[in-house]
Amino acid sequence: MENTNPYSTQLLNPRLSEDEKLAQVNMEWQRLFDHFRSKASTGKKQFYFYKYVSILLAAVTTIVSSLQAIYLADFPQWILPVVSAGATVAVAFLGASSSQKIWINSRPTGQQLQTEKFLFNQQAGIYRASQTEESIRLFSERLIQIWNDGHGKWEQTVGND
Repeated sequence: MENTNPYSTQLLNPRLSEDEKLAQVNMEWQRLFDHFRSKASTGKKQFYFYKYVSILLAAVTTIVSSLQAIYLADFPQWILPVVSAGATVAVAFLGASSSQKIWINSRPTGQQLQTEKFLFNQQAGIYRASQTEESIRLFSERLIQIWNDGHGKWEQTVGND
């Protein structure tokens, strides 16, 4: 049964032309770059959401407490515990989600991927003295190394919590 997955590594297939190998390595680069960019973006959004919600609810807790003290009989007594519990939950999610660590660890991996592609396209760095076939092989190896390093950082982040 033939593999029809366009992202599968077929770079070792000697029947592929240099253009086909180049197209496949660029597709793999794009997939990895999008993956780490998405992880960084999601982590950043979650971090800021939980951070600002917890700050807002802490401020609202103080305001509600003051209003209850001023308007003793007229202010609903159930509001303070609800807002206070919401602030506690937001702070707990902020600490438990690891979103800031995931954001901080995913961003450099995406930047490394961009740097590597720039060097590859400019035939600079380790690609300078290489023929096209050798450059593609080196680029493929570097993509896998960068991906492994990024995944290792993710495992450490998730494993530490």
